[in-house]
Amino acid sequence: MDTSEFGFWAMLLFWGSAIGGIALGISWARMKGRNPVNRELLEKSLKRRLEAGEITRELYNQKLAELQKPDKPQ
Repeated sequence: MDTSEFGFWAMLLFWGSAIGGIALGISWARMKGRNPVNRELLEKSLKRRLEAGEITRELYNQKLAELQKPDKPQ
């Protein structure tokens, strides 16, 4: 392999990683702020914590009310 071939592959690797990094950054930024857990699972978790005595009935009701509020528009 001569030096001109090496330069081609180095340039290809550089631009590929740069474009890939930008795409990954955009993808990460779009996902940021989304909650991957659905409300049903969160409600079950709250109920389990209440039954186990980890949280009070007041805190349970407060958190449940927060969960049932409609999502904020983005």
